[in-house]
Amino acid sequence: GAYAVAQRRAAAYSASRAAALLAPVHVVPHRAPDLIQKVVAALFAMADSADAIRTNYLGNSGHQKLELLQSLVCKLGYASVAVFGDCFDEVSLLDPVSYPGALKAFAREVCRNDILNFGRLHFFFPDSRIALDLNTDRVLKEARFDRHFVRDLVWSRHQLEDLAERRWRACQASNSGDDSPRFADLFSKVGAEDFSSCLAKLHTPRELLIMMTEMLARIEAHNDGEYVVAAQDMEIAVHKAAEQAL
Repeated sequence: GAYAVAQRRAAAYSASRAAALLAPVHVVPHRAPDLIQKVVAALFAMADSADAIRTNYLGNSGHQKLELLQSLVCKLGYASVAVFGDCFDEVSLLDPVSYPGALKAFAREVCRNDILNFGRLHFFFPDSRIALDLNTDRVLKEARFDRHFVRDLVWSRHQLEDLAERRWRACQASNSGDDSPRFADLFSKVGAEDFSSCLAKLHTPRELLIMMTEMLARIEAHNDGEYVVAAQDMEIAVHKAAEQAL
């Protein structure tokens, strides 16, 4: 009767409210809607709309979300909140290969004074501010990098070469003797100047990994054991790494 109809309407409203709260969240994969529905139903009255819940407890803008988070942290007894942002390029929707330019757009959005002025925010981006287009007049006007912490994660050639050597040796568990080949041995036919010049064009471990993947693919494609990496091969691999890094 009337009670059953009311129950169905309440269930439909609860489901639509949960869906409305999930809609603006761009995360892959989403939480199950029925789980969100149960959580929201347990925390809020049926009279609370999705808009009211979002405004009062979740926030609409980035700055409002941070303010609500700060308020919650203080109520729990802590003095303040510090936010560290890292591994942005490992998020599905910010993957530089699948979505070129997405990381640049994201970096520009978070590097605004209304967000950066919040407090202890530290963002570690997988490249320099120049490569991320954060040194334009517009961005510099909106974001005071002299007062905010936006880290440039750029590695030196020597650091990357050392990292490559350690990773290369770690992958040779079955051949761990003193006579096992070194990373530099792969490029025995590449001149020292060309080798240094190519590595100097790499700035992050991601770029190094892309370059090494390309080089190993070329080596494995010639299973006769006579393929020798040339300077031109290394240059092509470095160029591909630069293209795919962002």
